[in-house]
Amino acid sequence: MAQNKTYFFKRFLGFLHVIFACVTLVGIGFMYLNSNYGRGMDWLKSESFEQSPDFNRKVQSDITNIFDYIKYKDFFETNGEVDFGKVVLEATSGPGGDKSYTLNDIILYGKKLGYYMDESDNFTLKGPMEDLVLTDEDNERLYVRWRCYQSEEELSGPDQSYETLPNLTYEILKRYSSYYSIYDRLMSDFTNLYFRVAFYSKNSTIYAVHTNAPEMTTDDMMAMGKYIYYSGNSSDLAVRTNFDSNFPSIPALMTQANPYNSTDNYLVIGLDTTYKANDDYSQAYSDYGSSREMFVQGIYLTTAGLAGCLLTVILLIFLSGHSSFGDRTVTLYPFDKIKTDYMLMIMSFVMYLGIRFLSPLLAKLLHLVVASGYWDRANRMVMFGVIYFCMLLTFFSLVRRYKAETLWKNSFLHNLTETLSDSTFKYRLTLGFILYLSYNVFMISLGAFYIMNHGAEAFRSIPLFIILCVWITGNLFVFYFLYRNAEQTDRIHEAIEKLASGETSYKVDASQFSSLEANLAEGLNRISDGLETALAEQVKSERLKADLITNVSHDIKTPLTSIINYVDLIKREHIDNPTIERYLEVLDQKSQRLKTLTEDLVEASKASSGNIKLEISDIDIVELVQQTNGEFEEKYMMRHLDLVTTLPNEVIMIEADGRRLWRVLENLYNNACKYALENTRVYVGVEDRDSEVVFSIKNISASPLNISPDELTERFVRGDVSRTTEGSGLGLSIAKSLTELQGGKFRITIDGDLFKAEVTFPIKN
Repeated sequence: MAQNKTYFFKRFLGFLHVIFACVTLVGIGFMYLNSNYGRGMDWLKSESFEQSPDFNRKVQSDITNIFDYIKYKDFFETNGEVDFGKVVLEATSGPGGDKSYTLNDIILYGKKLGYYMDESDNFTLKGPMEDLVLTDEDNERLYVRWRCYQSEEELSGPDQSYETLPNLTYEILKRYSSYYSIYDRLMSDFTNLYFRVAFYSKNSTIYAVHTNAPEMTTDDMMAMGKYIYYSGNSSDLAVRTNFDSNFPSIPALMTQANPYNSTDNYLVIGLDTTYKANDDYSQAYSDYGSSREMFVQGIYLTTAGLAGCLLTVILLIFLSGHSSFGDRTVTLYPFDKIKTDYMLMIMSFVMYLGIRFLSPLLAKLLHLVVASGYWDRANRMVMFGVIYFCMLLTFFSLVRRYKAETLWKNSFLHNLTETLSDSTFKYRLTLGFILYLSYNVFMISLGAFYIMNHGAEAFRSIPLFIILCVWITGNLFVFYFLYRNAEQTDRIHEAIEKLASGETSYKVDASQFSSLEANLAEGLNRISDGLETALAEQVKSERLKADLITNVSHDIKTPLTSIINYVDLIKREHIDNPTIERYLEVLDQKSQRLKTLTEDLVEASKASSGNIKLEISDIDIVELVQQTNGEFEEKYMMRHLDLVTTLPNEVIMIEADGRRLWRVLENLYNNACKYALENTRVYVGVEDRDSEVVFSIKNISASPLNISPDELTERFVRGDVSRTTEGSGLGLSIAKSLTELQGGKFRITIDGDLFKAEVTFPIKN
């Protein structure tokens, strides 16, 4: 039951929307099909009919008509009345063929040709007959000796005096219809516009007065609602008027119409703004009021229609696709199951058919109630209505697809992108470029074909606009995919940079990637997990080794201390047995070596783990090297090593822990003492390199150095691979760790048998 109610409610909303859309179109029609369309809203507030542009244009037109009447009355009147017997044309067809044509002759001949004056259209000349067949006599070219309007022509040659009688008839009747139209409007008793135009000769003995109100004085005309007064005696050529326009053409028209060479002339025009007479001014006043009323009604109707359309569309958006109010499941119509891009193409074709065939048919019906001057606007309104309803059906289909999450999934483009996504980058780029190029060639060709068929009109047509929109949308769609792929590539690059810089825990959100980029993102996350696991294992291993070294060293240290103490006690007993003394000496030597090894193990463990508290102070490294030289001078002499020192004659201060730095130098000196080839030189130097000071020690190794410098700084690694010397393999490792803990740099260089160690510290400013 609830489903039925919802079904009927949706249908009712759809019906209401159509009604509101029609109301909107009617309201727009009231404004669009209005003579005041395009003037904005200001004219509705305070403008009167007499202030309107149409009114001023009409008055200007009638001023021109008054002077046209003055000119035409000489052609067709005698003593103020139309004279049908007045000669208006004299022509000859050859010797003895002279003939004069009266106005009546021309009118009769014009009737024969099918000309007539349409009273309903202000006596406009119409015709001739469509099936008119002219005889040879009609087509004969006559020599025109005189015609009533010949003064208007500027004949530049004899050939221009030859013309056929039908053409001459048309020219005369055209002027006669204009004269008759003006006479009917302005010279009848039913007019609101009164005028007097007077010309006087220099002595005022001759004059010509033209008026449609001989009984009215100048003051009477100027006392009307609107007036115009101009006098040729005026030195400023000003036109006195209470119209909104000053009509600057009046002085020129007066001069052209003046039959006398004098300035004694004037013009006065009065307009009765009460519009008592039922003339075209009265009709225009009524039309202006109706136009204002229709425009206001159009605003109200458009506002109400748009509000209703908006409200019903919002409700329909919420209900579209649902069988009831509380049901969130989406029901798709068969039309909604067509692939989205195919549906858009079908609706575009339907829209084209509507514009091409249905729109002209509906426009013809609208022409029955719309004036011909507004037919072009009416056609546009009908075309807009057809487009709107096609787009409305398309929009709600897209809404239902969006709710059902099939808007993108159920499309050819989605299938294509999925196919491309599962392909290699090379294949995807190649196929994508081919499709992109084909799409642009097709759309540009379609637009060019339409322009060639329709010419300049194509640029003002809806189909070309739709083609342009589709073309731009397609290119924007391609740009979106390129931009998205570029953005995903940047994210992958950022992730690689972070992993390479040591941020092994960095993860990327794989859900923000698509196709092959998603696989790359997941691969990077797996690499991150692997690095994290390996790093954790390494840290755990290092911690276990450090704990093992510390614990074993501690466990060894206690019995070792007892051994050393007991050996010392035995040596104090003054044993006379040389063999036992020799044994005690070996035991003492080995226990001391074991003690040194144990201490080195503990210190190496602390140094590598950074578990050392440093006491940083200012140290003169030159002085420290000199002291170290003094400490090891005797040991080097015992090994027959010559210590060669190169030190600067200045104080070089660094910031370091004195005790730890001494241990670094001690280890390096001991290393040289143990492994240097006897009877060679050991070179020690301190070098000032601007902001850094470098301590270096180098010697010739007694054993071949078939090992890399990095391996030498590892723990328990010795340059003497035969292990015949007393080294523990920890000295260089300790020296490196202690140097780096103090902010220095430790470097070893091996060149053949040459061993060189460098310790670098920043110089304190």
